[in-house]
Amino acid sequence: MTPVYETDSSVYRPGMTWTRTSREILPCPPSALWPLLADFGRWPDWDPDLSSAELHGPAETGTTGFLVPTGFRGRVHSRVAEAFTITSLVQEREIALRQPIPLGAMDLVFRLTSVGDGTEFVQEITLGGPMHAVMVAVIAGDVVKHFDVKCARLVELAAAQADHDA
Repeated sequence: MTPVYETDSSVYRPGMTWTRTSREILPCPPSALWPLLADFGRWPDWDPDLSSAELHGPAETGTTGFLVPTGFRGRVHSRVAEAFTITSLVQEREIALRQPIPLGAMDLVFRLTSVGDGTEFVQEITLGGPMHAVMVAVIAGDVVKHFDVKCARLVELAAAQADHDA
């Protein structure tokens, strides 16, 4: 018998998932990057796939929020999508959220790990459910494709903040 995994808004079976992990070493410490990750309102500053992001409370596990993708898909998402939920938040280490998608869920994780004088920045995206292939085409492919842009923008913003603080 195939086990069934239940999520907050869906049920999906093994084999109905798509996961991609991207990683890059960034030349700044986690403490310089964390404020950019922990401030959801600033996510569009470094994520080219978002036009807005907001939390419905403090940045902590269990808090809900809303992400609006750019372009046409953002207009559709704004009308039909449910709120995401922060599933993990570990200061200066990890933010994870779960976004319901039709008949499944998208899990998005950002991790920061100190490596020498820099930080390994990891993005992991998992789509689960029978509509995962459609959701890859609609949004997830860009989330992965634009990882290098996210990294470059995070480094630029962290450097600008360091210059401002100096």
